[in-house]
Amino acid sequence: MRLAKLSYDELSPQQRAAWDEVVAGPRKKMHGPFFIWLHSPELLSRGEKLGLYARFESSLPQRLSELCILIIAAHWKAAGEWVDHAPIARELGVESHALEALRKGLPAEFKNSDERAAYELAQELLNKRDVSDATYARVKAVLGERAILDLVAVLGYYSLIAMSMKTFALQAEGVADPFKE
Repeated sequence: MRLAKLSYDELSPQQRAAWDEVVAGPRKKMHGPFFIWLHSPELLSRGEKLGLYARFESSLPQRLSELCILIIAAHWKAAGEWVDHAPIARELGVESHALEALRKGLPAEFKNSDERAAYELAQELLNKRDVSDATYARVKAVLGERAILDLVAVLGYYSLIAMSMKTFALQAEGVADPFKE
């Protein structure tokens, strides 16, 4: 990692407060990109709160949140996020063949209409940097407007995580990179 991985004993009072906030929540530990953000305790504190919403409190079922996380992990080839979230997505019912296609950068096919809708919107947004009226209308019919907003929040939050990991060379520890074959 390009930034020092700070230990609790090295932290300023603001950094300790941000650390304590993370471990008091549902994650129960400091991990991954939070060690990057710890160098800016304000970013860690605010980012972690957005992450709690995006991952645990949005209107999306957890299965769709995990799929969106993996869409971003595949887009950025963020190994740590893929390794952490692929087993969760599979356990929640996202089909392995679709995840494997996503990992390989191939078109993924989903049997569930909500998964297809989330994937379609995410792919259009990421690859065309826009969402057409037709796609928006199709996805709205399946998911609703609130879910679209939350889908974008998950995509944006995990993009920040992936960009942080890429910029500061944070590698998944002890596992093979799933994007290098």
